[in-house]
Amino acid sequence: MAAAVAETTVEAAAEGSDLRSFLAKRGVDTAEVDDQALKELDKKYIIARDLDADTVLSKIQNVLGLRHKEDSIVAYEGLTYQLPSRGMEQQEYEPLLRQLCLRRGKVDCCAVSDPKTSRWAKAITAVLSAVQKQLLRGGRTSSHFLCYGEKLFGKGHKTVDDALLDICCLLECTRTSLNLYHVSQGMVIGPVIFTREDGEVIPCKSLGPDGAYIQPKFSKITAAPGAEVNFILVVQGASVFDTFARGRDDQFLREFSCVLVTGGDGQPDITTRAFLRKLKDQLSVPVYALVNPDPEGLSIFCTYKYGSPEGPFDNAGLTVPDIKWIGVHLGDALDLDIKDALPLTKQDVSILEGLCANKYVMGDYLFRTNIHFMLYKGLKSKIEALFYRQYPPIDYIRKEINNHEDI
Repeated sequence: MAAAVAETTVEAAAEGSDLRSFLAKRGVDTAEVDDQALKELDKKYIIARDLDADTVLSKIQNVLGLRHKEDSIVAYEGLTYQLPSRGMEQQEYEPLLRQLCLRRGKVDCCAVSDPKTSRWAKAITAVLSAVQKQLLRGGRTSSHFLCYGEKLFGKGHKTVDDALLDICCLLECTRTSLNLYHVSQGMVIGPVIFTREDGEVIPCKSLGPDGAYIQPKFSKITAAPGAEVNFILVVQGASVFDTFARGRDDQFLREFSCVLVTGGDGQPDITTRAFLRKLKDQLSVPVYALVNPDPEGLSIFCTYKYGSPEGPFDNAGLTVPDIKWIGVHLGDALDLDIKDALPLTKQDVSILEGLCANKYVMGDYLFRTNIHFMLYKGLKSKIEALFYRQYPPIDYIRKEINNHEDI
């Protein structure tokens, strides 16, 4: 190949109106932000956009120095990527957007010829090649199917997903711009009706008595006829979701008339976060979160509220800034079930110290107090500790929600 070094070129900052229209599509209200301020935000941060296939192919061509968009992509010896750094030092909470953002400027060099980075440069190149083929043939597929279809890394999904994060950040585009979608592990149940992009109307309960998997094609969400939705409750973990959805003949849902959502086990995916934002915006009801009283649970709550630190370049419209944490408070869990509490690991302490370093996180007094208490006790617990008192824990939820005086 002619180019010895493949570098991404940062295009001129888009007009404020361009960013405004993208943010509006994502459900972000910028009515009180003028165009000049949006231009400055665009210059300061990498904000991924929805791009058409031809534009993405042109960006790939420029990055790799290809003569034609259709040229094969190989990891030649001189290939070097200048990857925007996604480290914590480059991340910043932006009050105007009410989300975590990624500052421009710092890059990490990743070269095929460098023994320290060669493996990752080859991984990015292999995934870029698979993405190019997907864009050229058209249609959409899941990142997992891409992994299987292209026989990438012995079907190592995490390697592919991590490479896609770097690629999207490098090209400043969303994953859907690569003709890829994420198979969501998120679920929802409650008295709501979904309207799909093709106009089909689907009651949530018709998708399954135990809840429906969240789909990206839900374009409109309304309360079911005759039903009143009081609030949205996000819970951590599929098993906890099942308990709240089905425990004692749906007692929890009948008691509160709410919508229950989970992102599954672990960090919520983009599809779940986008759905939750749409659910909040279209139902206009409070959103509460119940997560484990452990570092991972607190981190999951922060992802819903502020955005993902893994993909800080693509948080627009994927946060719920007004979501409120109602527990589980570690003190409550220890009072109910201290014998099942576990000691914090070194990784747990590292996560908590990382949260403590973020001013936007520590600005919440109750949240800050619980982080400090967890570090002081050196212990963590689970939502299931509440079940020792009541199953499902209706009284605890009612008390915590009443403390916020939203309903």
